[in-house]
Amino acid sequence: MVPPAAAAQSGAYKAQRFDVAVTPRHGDLDVTETITFQFQSGTFRRVWRDIPSRRTDGIEIVEARMDGQAMPRGEGEGRITVAGSSRVRVQWNFAPAGASVHTFALHYLARGVIYREDGRDVLRWRALPTEHRYAIDASRIVFTADDGDALPLETHRVGRSALFTRPPGIVVEAEDIASNGSIAAEVRFPAGTLIDASPQWQQREMQAAALAPRWLAGGIAVLVLGFVVLAGARQGYTAPERSAADVPVVSPPEPPLPAAMAAALASRGRVSVHDALSTLVDLADRGVLTVREVAKAFGGRAYELSQVAGRHELLDHEAAALDIAFGGHGEDVSLARARRRLVRRGASFVAALNADLDERGLLDRTRQESRSRIAVVSLAMLPAAVLAAAGCAALVQRYGGWPFLLPLALVVVALAGLAITASMSTLSDAGAIEAARWQAFRSHLKSLTARGREGTAAPRPRWIVYAIAFGLSAQWSRYLRRHPEQAPPWFVASAPGDSAAFAAFIGSQAALHGGHAGSGGSAAGGGGSGAG
Repeated sequence: MVPPAAAAQSGAYKAQRFDVAVTPRHGDLDVTETITFQFQSGTFRRVWRDIPSRRTDGIEIVEARMDGQAMPRGEGEGRITVAGSSRVRVQWNFAPAGASVHTFALHYLARGVIYREDGRDVLRWRALPTEHRYAIDASRIVFTADDGDALPLETHRVGRSALFTRPPGIVVEAEDIASNGSIAAEVRFPAGTLIDASPQWQQREMQAAALAPRWLAGGIAVLVLGFVVLAGARQGYTAPERSAADVPVVSPPEPPLPAAMAAALASRGRVSVHDALSTLVDLADRGVLTVREVAKAFGGRAYELSQVAGRHELLDHEAAALDIAFGGHGEDVSLARARRRLVRRGASFVAALNADLDERGLLDRTRQESRSRIAVVSLAMLPAAVLAAAGCAALVQRYGGWPFLLPLALVVVALAGLAITASMSTLSDAGAIEAARWQAFRSHLKSLTARGREGTAAPRPRWIVYAIAFGLSAQWSRYLRRHPEQAPPWFVASAPGDSAAFAAFIGSQAALHGGHAGSGGSAAGGGGSGAG
């Protein structure tokens, strides 16, 4: 199907006229549209008209003509194709035409358009397509109906319009209609003038509205049940007592910790793959690795990691980060490849880091288990909501959108559960005390690089490692541009004397940090139209 947005790609064109004749017939509308297109440049092989079937009991195509000649259904030139149900597309296919003028006529029945509202029979019809890239010079819309009261027109992107009541009924005259311009008219009649009973689509809407309280009650029940399940999953969890540092922490707490462990504490026990990346910088600062900038063929900056020979005392999570980054080998590796490996095998590093935190008594197993239960339950609700929404889609025609309250309630509970998970600390009481100190130091690092405060205390080289671990790479990159002398010996720039190289390296870590931190309502009709 060619989308309306692609309509004018074959050349320039406009509609000299778009005339519509609408005749009510026992609740249906007998519609004839006559469009006179002026192809101005390019080559054209087709014209199409899309007719939505919303607020109707269906669209039935009666006849289509081109320049007065009837066109049968089928494939190929001189024929029309009809496709779709919720949006019926009629396409005229003809021999290639250049600059010329042609008239296209479409006769169809829109079933069950007239409906009952406030004790009146209502005919509401959007006579022009709402989606068309071409301009329309003029349009004449005629509603062949007596005894009706016409309401003011609803127009969009229409230069001039006027509504008259004169034989054969109600006439709308419009000019200078821009692309996507449309006109909706509404005519109201005494009850029983045009229909004896409401159309099927309106009856379905009324039935759906009558059942809406049940769906609402079901949604509330799912919501309540979901929160009961979350409460059960959280059973046994007690938050550690929050302990603030007695004084502002302006240096790393003692005893010093590896950067990844400090970042995990500052984030209340949450461990992420980013901690593995900051571990590599930590190891470089401790003489285990060197980072070397390498020149790229088309500019930009890239980095390579090398292991320093010798025996190094490493914790389990540091050894895991090193093994994963270098693929179990000793050869140099690009930082980009090391990052990809750490992301793919991040679970192994996270497990090792949690084990190191637990060994030092900084984590609480009961709190870990409670947090994991809520996370699992919350995440399980999201695919359950998707499956429920897929099932509800089959009920839309009968019950409207009300069934979607059930999967929506599941989504609300799932998001609430994830929010609860994020707020839960897995730290032990001792870990919470340490966390408060590292959080205070993180705040100090954040404020230290602000302009105007740089002279308050000279940062030490290792503080850069903690800044990266805490997600402050962007701020410290800007700081290091102003203080290039603080580049450490473990970083080697590709060009000697490049004062911005280390600041650029620190800034490249910033993007990787993401683990912590009208009357009568709508009208039938409208649709799309175009040529190509």
